[in-house]
Amino acid sequence: MPFSNFIIPMPVLSIIIPAYNESRTIHLILDRVRAVELVGDIAKEVIVVNDCSKDNTEEAILRYRDAYPDFGLKYVKHEINKGKGAALHTGIREATGDYLIIQDADLEYDPDEYNLLLKPMLNGAADVVYGSRFIGGKPHRILFFWHTIGNKLLTFLSNMFSNLNLTDMETCYKLFKTEIIKGISLQENRFGFEPEVTQKLARIKGLRIYEVGISYYGRTYEEGKKIGWKDGFRALFCIAKYGIKPHGKSSATTETWNPKQISPKRGLMLLLVLAALFFTTGIHNSSKHYRSSGFEYIFTSDGLGYYQYLPAQFIKHDIVGSQRWYLILENGKSLNKFTWGVAYLQAPFFFLANAWCGLTGQSHDGYSSAHGVFILLGAMIYCFLALLLIVKMLMPRFGITVALFTVFLLFYGTNLIFYTLADAAMSHVYTFFLCAFFIYRVPAFYKKPSIANMLWLALPLAIVALIRQTNLLVVLYLLLYNVKSWKDFVGRIRFWFNKWYLVLLTIAVIFVVFIPQFVYWHLVTGKWYIYAYGYNTLAHETFLYWNKPKIGEVLAGPVSGWLVYSPIMIGSIIGMVLMLRKKVLDSVGITLIFVFALYIISSWWCYTFDCGYSHRGFVDYYAFFSIPLAFALSALFKKRSLLLKFTFIALFIFLSYMNVRMSMMYSWDSCWNGPTWTWKHYGNVVKNAAVGGDYRKSYHQIND
Repeated sequence: MPFSNFIIPMPVLSIIIPAYNESRTIHLILDRVRAVELVGDIAKEVIVVNDCSKDNTEEAILRYRDAYPDFGLKYVKHEINKGKGAALHTGIREATGDYLIIQDADLEYDPDEYNLLLKPMLNGAADVVYGSRFIGGKPHRILFFWHTIGNKLLTFLSNMFSNLNLTDMETCYKLFKTEIIKGISLQENRFGFEPEVTQKLARIKGLRIYEVGISYYGRTYEEGKKIGWKDGFRALFCIAKYGIKPHGKSSATTETWNPKQISPKRGLMLLLVLAALFFTTGIHNSSKHYRSSGFEYIFTSDGLGYYQYLPAQFIKHDIVGSQRWYLILENGKSLNKFTWGVAYLQAPFFFLANAWCGLTGQSHDGYSSAHGVFILLGAMIYCFLALLLIVKMLMPRFGITVALFTVFLLFYGTNLIFYTLADAAMSHVYTFFLCAFFIYRVPAFYKKPSIANMLWLALPLAIVALIRQTNLLVVLYLLLYNVKSWKDFVGRIRFWFNKWYLVLLTIAVIFVVFIPQFVYWHLVTGKWYIYAYGYNTLAHETFLYWNKPKIGEVLAGPVSGWLVYSPIMIGSIIGMVLMLRKKVLDSVGITLIFVFALYIISSWWCYTFDCGYSHRGFVDYYAFFSIPLAFALSALFKKRSLLLKFTFIALFIFLSYMNVRMSMMYSWDSCWNGPTWTWKHYGNVVKNAAVGGDYRKSYHQIND
């Protein structure tokens, strides 16, 4: 028998080098890779993947291969540029070694440190080894502060989802046993490779991941660095996308994921991340809204009218004579035309503010800065809970990606952000929450039409009706849920006739909720029920345009035009049309709510709802409109064209940026209303919002 049959094959390290426009450094990194001596008599397999470079990278690689034929350099070229992740996928497929490591084509990482990563693997302790730039005593170049913060933030978020304790998730140096990395189905073609592979490694049961300190010789953008802020956002998306998938049960080859289900543990992690992002941005933006005026400025205009029941009743103990915003009636008494409804939801935070002032020794009359802060906090909590309910409602129908993107657009891309952070005492965010809760409970009711489930619907319905009686139209969603034909409608009417006692229960709940309002009206006017907007001196505040509703001005006028200032909601209208065509279970109810709301708003004497950012009349119904918006987004994401999808996603993100900017500008400016506010003024604001810079007044004042 030949002696060669007894020779044990040398282990091989596959070194994958993705390269794009690296003609200046590719030969230098190959020199270093060729020069390094690996421990344990490990041989090297070097695979360079040229990702369709536009410079002389290919020529440099081929010259090097010809100059050192014994080096055994493998060269693969992409005919089109696909991204670093795609280059790594190609290299992994080509690899034949026992171990595999990733090496960038620049000079930021030192191949002499391969042995540091190999040591725990050769000792039998590790299956995967990460090289961390943030531990150990190795040298690293001092460069960008915010890049470091960004890296650590991404690593922190990645650890939350993966339950690992890495210090550098974004590092290039990752050493794998080749069989492990080949067993993972990888999808990300750009810099999303790092969070994707980390989350998927964390799902492999029993996998041993180690980390060792390495040096880092970073380069600047002038020197050829390619990763940018957009890749940071993509990394965030990938952490959420792959991190919320449940852990695999055995190995990397058993990856399964239902995007419409999340384990409780992953759900809690996602909730914490979303809450941190929401409240961090919310506190930051709201502090800018109230920087000059102070948080007590929350209690102005309509917001004061809704809120003032609380200090009048519980501090002044005079519900009739101690309210600040009122109209004098012929009997000499003052009437608050607004109702108790919003105050019900504000009450917990009002009492917390009272307790805070008592603990800190602050004197207060219910309108202090502390009360403003607590009411703002309450508005943010109600908004977050509503968005969370919407995610839970949308996820079984559209998946987690569409659900999260929908609520992102709903908050940052519409005037909901303004009426949560800048006009926190107004009614809209509270009605938005109540409607979200109402929608969320409807499927549970029809699954089990019990008295308890009816109460869960009756209470939010009663409060939204108290806030504004026209809000009763939301009952259409309950009535028409899963009604797709005339036969279904007749069956639904019969259902409610058979459940007449639930109808009576709902009426009773509405009556009980209205009792404090009945009492107030009786104390002021001597009548148990009045329509406050049309009572006595307020007769002009009524529906003047029943016969000629101002639909065009409401949707697309320069003053508060809904689709002009919140164009994201065009997607919701498109979604309604698509849902009607597909006969989706709640398409009829949602569409009728939109049509009736539009007609009612357009018929009001002040159809623009003056002194408001975008048209605030629609904010109350955004929970309903989120469903067709998600439907439209889902249809978009199913398109095969990546260009189309990325174009619209970029557009939506830009519109959200513009919305946040313009809402800040409005907060610092006077009302954008009246006949003197024209398209020229609107265009000037849009231009100033797009170019960035200071959003405060005097920067964007409108001059004819």
